[in-house]
Amino acid sequence: MVYSDRPMAHFTPLFLSIALAATAITPSHAKQQQAPIFGKCDPTGAVKTLDAELKKGKNLNDAMVMVIKSKQFDGSNACITFIREAAMQQRESAPHAFQKLWME
Repeated sequence: MVYSDRPMAHFTPLFLSIALAATAITPSHAKQQQAPIFGKCDPTGAVKTLDAELKKGKNLNDAMVMVIKSKQFDGSNACITFIREAAMQQRESAPHAFQKLWME
């Protein structure tokens, strides 16, 4: 019987095959999950929706959910920047949105 000075040498192929199998399974699982469907970026409409929801006493997260459901957000960081800029421009007509996005 041959003994190796490295006791884990026999397990290396096993670990490698498990890692390859896990890598092969993961992408197919990712295809089953659907990405959220966003609409177009509508900063002006988003600010109006945010302000209306914040007036009702909702927090910023709940108000943003309504913006997403209204398809006024495309999921990009640029759209968030445009919404913040629109809130700055509409600070008098949408004071709640301005307060949440700029002052807190």
